[in-house]
Amino acid sequence: MMRRHAAADLSGLRGRRVLIALSGGADSVALAAMLAEARSALDLELFAAHMDHAIRPESAGDAAFCRDLCRRLAIPFHETRVDVPGEARRTGEGLETCARRLRYRWLRAVKAEVGADVIALAHHLDDQAETVLMHLARGTGPEGIGGMRARSGDLVRPLLGLRKAELIDFLNARGLSWREDATNALADTPRNALRLHGIPALEQSYPRFALAAARYAEAAQIESDYLAEQTDAFLAERHLSGPFGDFLGLTPPPHPAILRRALRWFCPAGTDWEKLRELEALCAADRGKVEICGSLAAERGHRGLYFLPKRPASTEEIPLRLNGATALEELCTVTAADAPPVPVADDAMTQVLDADALSGAVLRTRRDGDRIRPLGCGEKLLSDYFTDRKVDRPLRDHVALVARGDDILWALGLGIAEGAKLTGSTRRAIRLSGQYSFDISTLY
Repeated sequence: MMRRHAAADLSGLRGRRVLIALSGGADSVALAAMLAEARSALDLELFAAHMDHAIRPESAGDAAFCRDLCRRLAIPFHETRVDVPGEARRTGEGLETCARRLRYRWLRAVKAEVGADVIALAHHLDDQAETVLMHLARGTGPEGIGGMRARSGDLVRPLLGLRKAELIDFLNARGLSWREDATNALADTPRNALRLHGIPALEQSYPRFALAAARYAEAAQIESDYLAEQTDAFLAERHLSGPFGDFLGLTPPPHPAILRRALRWFCPAGTDWEKLRELEALCAADRGKVEICGSLAAERGHRGLYFLPKRPASTEEIPLRLNGATALEELCTVTAADAPPVPVADDAMTQVLDADALSGAVLRTRRDGDRIRPLGCGEKLLSDYFTDRKVDRPLRDHVALVARGDDILWALGLGIAEGAKLTGSTRRAIRLSGQYSFDISTLY
């Protein structure tokens, strides 16, 4: 007897060109047959693709079976054979990882060749339950616990609502056969172990466990999508890129769930849970630094967290033009022109300075020994000035300076020195307007 929901909902594929990933197993054969039955009603154009992974001796028989099935279902058939074991030895990948990578690459090549809209995969509800448990065992977050999605980019999974037994019933009712992969009966992989032992044991106590796990995955996907939207909005408001790397604003502090997702966005794939916990603790601290990987570190500043690529700071200096524009690599541009000797008090990026003081000045970034005498103050080390002005350490190598020797005349966006200000004896005034390549005003 046919069981609950013996047919998949294929209405979302109406009018589409669909490439079926066909292995020859019961799942993909049921998918191909269901799509073939719905072809006229849903105006579908179908194609099928089978990759022989050259892993099992009987794989050539699987390919022949798929070829014959597609002939009987009148579905154009594409096939290829790839030496997956050889490629896995060459790359050092696991066999399953290598097979998956090569399979999806080839499927997308066939999809482009035939002009298909989507690739249909035969994952079903039991697969989803296995995936949820595997991700849970690995300590995944909300994204992973959501398992597989019915639609993910160009991949569709029309059978996610059906159990394996229902697919078998469907095939038996139509007298359709399929190929069995003998390795599926070996509990030598985590998924096989869960399929053969884990889920059956759970269903002895919880007969509807697989269905409950699939429902949980669906709920997790909905909540994860909402968090993703909130995180995207948070990043759009708080993320700034510049020559220093990336900055994530933390004032006011975000919700921990949003912060955790945002941190993962900045980190390389594969960053482990312990490292993410270190970063969360860093966000709650006043200062500190965490090495993320060999090429990336995170450092806490006054307003947020910096993600810093390890690269040397620029030491280039450019003679300052007193009439026209001076550009310092990709950091900033300073434009100079004659102006009335009237100080500017309300724009940190524009100053009117004494032309004689600017004679021989250059545009550069900081160096050891730099000193500045701020307006109304005594001389101090530039590093102390930065500390007084609460300029975060990661930014200090990227503050543009108008300097003459070791004397700083203007730190763009911060302030000018006594020696460059207008006085009663100023004979010529120069208006300097600076423009950083990023919005530095959000950082200090």
